Amino acid sequence: MKNYLTIVLLSLFAILSSCSETQEDISTEQLVKEIESTEPTEQEDKILFWKDMLNKDKYTSDKVVKAYIYSYIAESFGRSNIDSTEMYATKALVLIEDVEGFEKRKTDIYTGLGLIADNRGQIFLASNYYHKAEAILNANPSISTISAKDKIKIYLHNAQSTIKVGLYERTYDLTKKAESYLDSLPEGNNDLRFRIYSQIFVSGLQKRINSDSLRYYLNKIAQSAQSSESKQFYYIYKGHFFSQQEELDSAKIYYQTGLEMNQDDLKKELKNQVMIPANRYLFYCFFLENSIKRGKKNEADSIISILSEMKQNTSINLSYSNHITFSKSMMSYYYRFKDFDKYYELAEKVLEMTEEKQKKAELQAKEEMQTMYQLEENKRSIKKLNQSVESTENQLQKTKYFLAITILVILIILAILAILYYRQKSRKLQQEYEKVILEQKLLRTQMEPHFIFNTLSTLQSLIRFQEPKKAINYLNRFSRLLRSNLELSRQEMISLEDEIETIDNYLNLQQARFEDYFTYQIKVPNELEIDALFIPPMLIQPFVENSILHGFDGEKEWHIDIKITELTATKQLQIEIIDNGVGIHTTPKKKHKSLSGEIAKERLEILSKKYKIPTDYQIFSEQGKGTTVCLKLPIIDGFQQN
Repeated sequence: MKNYLTIVLLSLFAILSSCSETQEDISTEQLVKEIESTEPTEQEDKILFWKDMLNKDKYTSDKVVKAYIYSYIAESFGRSNIDSTEMYATKALVLIEDVEGFEKRKTDIYTGLGLIADNRGQIFLASNYYHKAEAILNANPSISTISAKDKIKIYLHNAQSTIKVGLYERTYDLTKKAESYLDSLPEGNNDLRFRIYSQIFVSGLQKRINSDSLRYYLNKIAQSAQSSESKQFYYIYKGHFFSQQEELDSAKIYYQTGLEMNQDDLKKELKNQVMIPANRYLFYCFFLENSIKRGKKNEADSIISILSEMKQNTSINLSYSNHITFSKSMMSYYYRFKDFDKYYELAEKVLEMTEEKQKKAELQAKEEMQTMYQLEENKRSIKKLNQSVESTENQLQKTKYFLAITILVILIILAILAILYYRQKSRKLQQEYEKVILEQKLLRTQMEPHFIFNTLSTLQSLIRFQEPKKAINYLNRFSRLLRSNLELSRQEMISLEDEIETIDNYLNLQQARFEDYFTYQIKVPNELEIDALFIPPMLIQPFVENSILHGFDGEKEWHIDIKITELTATKQLQIEIIDNGVGIHTTPKKKHKSLSGEIAKERLEILSKKYKIPTDYQIFSEQGKGTTVCLKLPIIDGFQQN
């Protein structure tokens, strides 16, 4: 019963554990590390790989981990599908934006969305995203989860966006912050160093910082300029420097040197009508401005001719600012060479272009502000929806716990009732068994006086006729039988070996008493371990006694066979008591047999219930030919008995 109770309690504990098992067993940080260390193989499609991760409750039940997966899907789309990239990046941002920590992933998402907005020409929206990434760095400049290189890129992106919106002084400050992380970079990274020094120099010119600082950054630009393109920029920047210092001849040398570096490329581009970089157009505008200031009309005319030819190239993509820059240079040209009519005419056009540019900028700003507002509204709506879903999930979890506890209580009650029922049933079964044992003992006490009297009479006869050996042997058998009856009758189960010995003593005594008018044989297979098998005591003797007292009439040689066999297929022990007597034919004998048989039958039924193995009791009798009693009972070994 204790085993059953233990099993029930363990089962209930398992049910409760399975109901209460939540994702909180594994921390968000552990799951994030697990996701970061998980990568698709070269053969796997990255997008499908990460989308498959969204089907795993282990990851999607944690919103931070889910945000990481969304951001990896966005990165997998990259530039191949900008709309999908933006959609998944926004989903990731909604989930992670208000969660403390995870700054590296947040800055990556902000920067990615800023690049998408830049790609679409949404300069204000891009600036908004870059600014949010920058705010994370400003809040914790020494944050270790973001590398120095990534910090530099965040400040550079933000600085470049401020140029587009006209905040030049802020550009200088942001680029200086980027410069502060250069010492943390390993050797090399010349392209990144070149970008930082170039941007500090250009924004420093706008801010009009002192010339020594400008010279310092020019030297840094020269040291980091590795490619021919970067070296060309270096010469143009040096031309800017001398132009600001009013050293126009020196400026002219550097402008000209820089432009001559791509003369051959320009000729090919003009001839083949292929893409001309917009920077190249601006460089000639700078050179034109220098020529005008120096009063070199022919030189200026030559440059204007090149610029006009470049404008006619359909592959060049010039912005409003590029056109205005050229127009302002032409205004300087007309004013310097005293063509005032064209100067005023062009001034009006420049004013119109400037106003148009301003209107477009304002319209774009309004549209992007509306877009940003809409994005924030969408994010708020999604956050509210997520909170609602989370609240519903929490409520469902509470309901789940309540149901689990309710089921647990019901199961405990059922278990207690089952245990009480089992205990009551066991008690009733035990009472029945004790009743049967008592009846068996009572029956034996009724039979024993007659048997003892007859045995003593036989012993007296042997002594009277002076047969001491037989008398001693008979007395020895009788004493052993009495001792075994006294000892074994108190036990619930005895070994088959003890039962066989008792029956052997009993039959031997009866054989001597009836002067060997019957024979007997007890057949037990050699492989049967009779000392390790147990049966109820005095189960066989009543049937043997019936055979002797009621089955024989003294007219022929009689015989009793007791066969014991093991039925391995059914895990049963079969005991057969076979005699060649007169059979069952008179009512008194039948009644006497029936009493011992009914008690044996009840004992066998109790055994069957206790050990969950079927038992059987059958009598086969034919008048004049004998009777066979067949008992089948469970095989009970020493371990079961204990």
